[in-house]
Formats: sequence, structure tokens, C-alpha cells
Amino acid sequence: MGRAMLIIVTGLLISIGITQTSLFGGLGQMVNHSANMAEAVQAKNVAYMGTELAIRQMIDDPDWRDGSSATFTVGGGSASVNVEETPAGLLRLHSNGTFNGESQQVTMLLNQEQSSSVPTFFSALGFIMSDPDKFNFSAGGSTTIDGHDISGQCADKPGVSVNHSDDMGTVQGGIWGAGKVLGDPPIDVFDGLTMDDLSDLIDQLEPHGTVLSPSQNQHNLGSKENPGIFVVNSNVRFAGNQNKGAGIMIVRNSGKIEVEEGDDSGAIEVRGGFEFDGLVIFENAMKIDGRGNAVIRGSVIVGNTHQNVPKFNADMGGGATINYDCSAQQYADLAASGLGSSLTFQTRSVYETTGGN
Repeated sequence: MGRAMLIIVTGLLISIGITQTSLFGGLGQMVNHSANMAEAVQAKNVAYMGTELAIRQMIDDPDWRDGSSATFTVGGGSASVNVEETPAGLLRLHSNGTFNGESQQVTMLLNQEQSSSVPTFFSALGFIMSDPDKFNFSAGGSTTIDGHDISGQCADKPGVSVNHSDDMGTVQGGIWGAGKVLGDPPIDVFDGLTMDDLSDLIDQLEPHGTVLSPSQNQHNLGSKENPGIFVVNSNVRFAGNQNKGAGIMIVRNSGKIEVEEGDDSGAIEVRGGFEFDGLVIFENAMKIDGRGNAVIRGSVIVGNTHQNVPKFNADMGGGATINYDCSAQQYADLAASGLGSSLTFQTRSVYETTGGN
């Protein structure tokens, strides 16, 4: 019986040894598996970080787009990213992240949007004044100020907007003869934009603008395909029907626009036709004289930033036309592209895979 017990005990020790070996071996495999999983997760994080760095690269460099590629070092790993543009105009990022021999790939589909610092047009003609009763208004002759969108792409706007309700009477009382103020409604109060906001925009745009010379009759005012920024701060004269342009025109401080037919009184004088598509801004300016045949499609904004500025005189007693045009917003936005604007990306879809490309 003693021998039998010895055999049983020996067998028990052998069984314990086998079980212990199996346990430690399993633990080792579990540790290795956990380590591999952690490295795979880190590789995926590296891949995602690669897409973030690629987006930042596209924001900083507008030419870094279709066909571009780069490798970024991230947290002890690396992310190889390439960009392709789809036929629909979307951007597809392929990011392969590696970490300690593990590889994970992320494919991200994005659309990009340019957020312009140019305010959305809110009327054909807008007055943003520091106080009520800071401007005179006269619209007669065959002058037309119309807030109905001539492009047919957007909702109609007011013909004239003011930021003080007391000024609605100034506009209404200034309509005479065959002059027309049209829109939905024709006259309204708008408080969504301050002149300080607009002045900040002007400060960003003016250094990149072309100052119009008072000694010239002909001026290159850009085009719809290549709109520009133009600055008036003295007496400027336009002569001839070829004076057409697009983008943003800024009239500052002592600048005046006089749209006249054959009158040599200075300021901005137009003999013949004058057409501009986009945004015209008067900041602390003195006057707009619309006795000639000027046509502005888009929006005109008039404002002052402090109380000491003299009254602005809007005297349009001729054949001037100011039409709200939703499509002209793009010319102003394009002119200001990259100046105070921001590029944003929206993720449409994300696809993850294990392994290399």
C-alpha cells in the first residue's frame, strides 16, 4: 500500500507540474497578445494623427491636394499619407500608421468648405450708423434700389436696410419722382452686423487692395473670373463704358463716389457706363452721388464708426441702379480668399483596415 501511495503522490506532483507549465505558458501568450493589441491600437492612433496632420497641411498650403503625399513621425511611429480627389470633388486621405511592426490603415473621405470673412449680403443698400439721423437720403429720377435677387438663387432681401428704426422715415421720405426702392420688404431694420466688424474686415483687406489713382480715367477693376480689391481714398474719375469690374470696392474716410454724367466735379466721377459686381463699402466716407448711369449688382454698405463723422449724403437723383444679387457674393468672397477667411473640412466617411496598403 505504501508503494501505491507513492505512485499516486508522484502522479499528483507530475500533474501539478504539467498544469503549472501550461498556466505560465498561457500567461506568456496572453501577455504577448495584449502587447500586440496595444501596439495595433497605437498604430491606429498614429494613422488617425496622420490624417489630422495632412488636413493641417492642406489648410496651410492650398496646393497640397490631389496626388500629394507625406510621411509624418508621430509618437514613436510613422504615418504615411496620400491624398486623392474624387470625381465628385471630395478628398480621400489614405493614412497608413505603423508602430513597433504593427500596421493599421485609415481611409477618410472629406469635403472642404471655404468660410469667407465677407459678410453675407443682407440688402441691396445698407446703412450701419453710430447713431440715428447720421445720413441724408434721396432717390429720384430713374434711380432703382432693388432687394429682389436678380440671380433667382436666393431669397429676396430688403431694398434698403438701416440699423436704427428712426432712420426708416429718412429713407421713405427721400423717395421722389420715378425713384424706386423695392424689396422684401422695401425698407427694414437690420442689426446683425456692426461697423466695427466691417472695419476689422477692411483693415485686413486694404493692404492687399489696389488704390485707384485720381490721375487716371481708365482703371482695371478686375472681372468675374478674376475679381479684386479696390480702394478709393481720394477723388477718382471713371470715363468710358469699359469701366466694369468685380470683387470688393472700399471707399474710406474722405473718399467720395460721384456717379455723374458729364459733370467734372471730382470725387469718383463716372462718364458713360460703370458696372460693378460684388460688394461696395463706404467707411466714414462723405458721399455717394448717383446722378449717372452706374449699376452695382451685389450689395452696398454705408457706415460710420464714430459720432464725429459728418452726415453721409446718399444723393441718387439720376439713373443709378443698385440690385441685390446673390450670385455676386462669390466675387466678393473670391476677392477676399485667403484674407481673413478659413478653410474647413467635414468628414463624410471613415474606413479602417489592418495591415499595409
